[in-house]
Amino acid sequence: MRVFAAAAAALFVSATAFSDTSTYPQPLADALSMGYDAPDDAVWRFNMRVSMNDTAMELEFDGTQPDGDEWTLISPADPDALSGELADMWVDMNTPDDEEEESRGISVGSGGGLFFTPETASMIAGNVARTSGGGYTFRPDLDAESDEADSMAENLAGEVSLATAGHVDRIRIHAPVSFKPHPAARVHEFEMTMEFQQLEGLPAPVMTSMSTVVDVSALFQRQQQSVRFEFSDVEYVEP
Repeated sequence: MRVFAAAAAALFVSATAFSDTSTYPQPLADALSMGYDAPDDAVWRFNMRVSMNDTAMELEFDGTQPDGDEWTLISPADPDALSGELADMWVDMNTPDDEEEESRGISVGSGGGLFFTPETASMIAGNVARTSGGGYTFRPDLDAESDEADSMAENLAGEVSLATAGHVDRIRIHAPVSFKPHPAARVHEFEMTMEFQQLEGLPAPVMTSMSTVVDVSALFQRQQQSVRFEFSDVEYVEP
């Protein structure tokens, strides 16, 4: 289950095949061109709420603090009250990068941070069509260099909508029907949704929420997981 959840959480930064979005219909092409890569030494501050299945934690991120000390747990007040995946995530967040063997947290300050980036835009890989509601459907591209991602993408569909201000405000990638990415596994449900908002003074829209729902069975076991990240009080300063 952790592999599927980690893959879903990485989709918005893992796309490697850059599509020529200039060929897409207007105003979608303009919206996709609004991607922005933040400098690695840019400073972020924000609050984040992580909801996982029936549990949640609230945190504060301050990029001015030393590596491993950027996160402050707001709720629950005692880290010992965390359990399961949330407890593991909290430990990872407080482990310096050079000591991490496997990260399950959020990477901030590289690859665009919370911004809508060119990599995010490249997930919209083709077969773009306008919907009756004013949005667009598309063929997702998760990672052109990964056979596993290709196998997943064959079974996924995408939807994107634009805000009245012209930027992308929502991307949804989901499995219309269940499928088998591997002979011994079946994905019964897969959905990832990202929402963006343009904040005053920032060079690009920022992510305000990301959620994934995964329901998979393998080796006669079935596991379900629902994760949602919500970002608020975002502050950003370039060097």
